[in-house]
Amino acid sequence: MTDAPAWVVRAARAADLDPLLDLARALGPGMTTLPPDAAVLANKIDCSERTFAGQETDDRQHVLVLEDLADGRVLGISAVYPRIGERHGFFSYKLTKLVQRSELLGRRVDVELLTLSNDYTGATEVGSLAIRPELRGTSAGRLLARSRYMLIAAFPHLFADRVMAEMRGWQDEDGRSPFWDAIGARFFDLPFEEADRLSAVEGAGFIADLMPKQPIYTALLPEDARQAIGRAHAVSAKAMAMLMDEDFRYEAHVDVFDGGPQVHAARDKIRTVQDSRSVQVAETGAGETSPWLVSNTRLEDFRVVETRARAAAGEVAIDETARRALRVDRGAEVRIAPGRERRARADGM
Repeated sequence: MTDAPAWVVRAARAADLDPLLDLARALGPGMTTLPPDAAVLANKIDCSERTFAGQETDDRQHVLVLEDLADGRVLGISAVYPRIGERHGFFSYKLTKLVQRSELLGRRVDVELLTLSNDYTGATEVGSLAIRPELRGTSAGRLLARSRYMLIAAFPHLFADRVMAEMRGWQDEDGRSPFWDAIGARFFDLPFEEADRLSAVEGAGFIADLMPKQPIYTALLPEDARQAIGRAHAVSAKAMAMLMDEDFRYEAHVDVFDGGPQVHAARDKIRTVQDSRSVQVAETGAGETSPWLVSNTRLEDFRVVETRARAAAGEVAIDETARRALRVDRGAEVRIAPGRERRARADGM
């Protein structure tokens, strides 16, 4: 890693529509919060710009994009949704156990139930994490993911006490969702992809209207549907690992469409949030550098880089490229958190 950052994560703007549309097309199907639909993406960016500007909107969201500092290309996206389910509720299935015993037969039977739940209504959601295919295997995805937590750390009052994320559920090699086929398909006259798209674009009102309200006994489901409960899709493995590294945990909540796992963490216990602190930009000086995440503290023009820097009590020295990317001058307030290499060393890796 050189001293100068290669990328900046920043708030999305209207000019990003075409690059994000191109990104959506490059990703292919499965990314329901980033459909290759110009009107949907334009509305998403507009809502984000108004949210970053502090304006009230019915669909609050902070959309962040990854920009290449060398050529200005948009290479990825992530988002934070401050309060999910405000209009219709946010729906999950909660996997619970019911113990039944027959004294006559002298037998005990433990059964699992899927119960419709609104436990995450009002929580903050982190999601929509995606990078261009050619960047897979680099640190770009992790930078985008952690930038969301730097935003939360800088402006905690804008976000709920609990932060959740949901993983894409298991699908077979033909793209079939056994969980959907066993449950959702019996109550919605829609293919899985269309129902999932409607939920992302139109909201969850139709879920409340049509999903069964009574608990579902998992023993009545086909074996492949039972195996899919709480199982993330193979493409979500790295994203799931990054969430676990931030101290998110799974507590038996799953997506109502594909059965994918939903995880959560207390806002102030997210590792990047906990490890971050406010400092001032210092003069660049001599001495050993180490990797740091650095963000500015302006909501409307929020920006994050990962760069090598010299951090001391109350200040951080960053190079000119990083200062320009963050749009800060010497003496400005910024927020820092240990970069990936530095945090790995702290863990003894």
